[in-house]
Amino acid sequence: MEDPYTLSADPPVLALAGEFDLSARDELTSALLRVVTDPGTTTVVLDVSRTTFIDSEALAAVIIGVNAARDLGKRFEITGATGVVHRVMDVAGLLDLIDDHRHSP
Repeated sequence: MEDPYTLSADPPVLALAGEFDLSARDELTSALLRVVTDPGTTTVVLDVSRTTFIDSEALAAVIIGVNAARDLGKRFEITGATGVVHRVMDVAGLLDLIDDHRHSP
C-alpha cells in the first residue's frame, strides 16, 4: 500500500495519495498542523494530484490547516486538484479560502 502522505521541503509540500474520508481526518489534521506550525515554514503547499477522493471530514481537516496557517501569517496553497476532488473542494468553498490553487490540465 502506498503511503498516503509525502512531505518535501522548501516550501514544504504535503502530497496526498489515495482516498481521504472520516477515517483519515485526524491523521490528516495532525500532518497539516505539523507542517503549518513549523517555525521555518512560510508557505504550505498541499498537493492533491494523486488524491482520488476527499469527503467533508477530510475537507474539515484541510480547513483547520488553512485557518492555522492564516492565524500564523503563512500562505496555504493547493495544487493538483482535478476531477471529483476539485469539484468537491470548489463546491465546499475551500478553494476560495486559500491563497492559491492550481490544477493539472
